[in-house]
Amino acid sequence: MMQTRILKTQTYPKMIQEFAESNFNLKVLSAGLLGLTCLMMILVLYLVKRGPQVIALDTAGAVTTVETKITDLQIMAAAREYMNYRYSWTDKSIASQLKKAEFFVLPSLLPAYERAMVDVQKFVREKKVSQRVYPKSVMVDLKQKKIQIVADRITEFDNLKAATEMHLTLFFEVTDRTVINPWGIYIAKEVEGGGS
Repeated sequence: MMQTRILKTQTYPKMIQEFAESNFNLKVLSAGLLGLTCLMMILVLYLVKRGPQVIALDTAGAVTTVETKITDLQIMAAAREYMNYRYSWTDKSIASQLKKAEFFVLPSLLPAYERAMVDVQKFVREKKVSQRVYPKSVMVDLKQKKIQIVADRITEFDNLKAATEMHLTLFFEVTDRTVINPWGIYIAKEVEGGGS
């Protein structure tokens, strides 16, 4: 005996219609996500090109405003930092300390600074000299762009220690601030003398 089967053709078009709708929804969603991804990539490229933004915090952790005007205190802080690198070293650390001091030297004067420091490094390494400097007085003259420093200098070599008073005059320029030199104070000329 023969069996007869009846095909239900009424549900077939409905399945195809649902499949077509879900396919269309997937295409729209994929296009939307692709557009959003492109927008995010453009935003990331813009932010990378712009660079980091520094947010200043006060001692309590609250956001504070950054003063763009250079003050005496900022110049004094930059001068103390420069002196710490330029004049406080041992025979082993002199090269790295003088390299750090370069960040406070006017870029156009760097070749002359490097040539002058070659003899200093040679002398310090040969004689095994170490030196520390402690500023006592820092005076800033904004009109003449001059910093006058009086400091105690302690020098050690051949198991001998000598303490002298150091008088230093720094002439400075104010230019771009950097991460390493956030004050933007650069030494244009340095005159040491008048010490006892």
